[in-house]
Amino acid sequence: MRKYEFALVLKESTGKDEAKLKKTATSLVEQVKGKITKSNILGVRQFAYMVKKQSKGSYGIFKVELPENSIGELDKQIRLNEEILRYLLVKEE
Repeated sequence: MRKYEFALVLKESTGKDEAKLKKTATSLVEQVKGKITKSNILGVRQFAYMVKKQSKGSYGIFKVELPENSIGELDKQIRLNEEILRYLLVKEE
């Protein structure tokens, strides 16, 4: 298992943004047989410009451990989820 930092931005919803963000990240990572080791929810933030017709989004940063061959499948699952506006997956040194 390799360690990664996973940043996720979801569409803003009415209330329960933190729970929704954690649930989405957990389900994505568990689908590819990984695990979340640490989470940091930054809350709802205003965008500098419109992103997919949205002016605000819920931000979260997660430390995850993923199998080496699961990145492609994770990317596919993220692209299928319409709630996700942006994401970034960076390998930790």
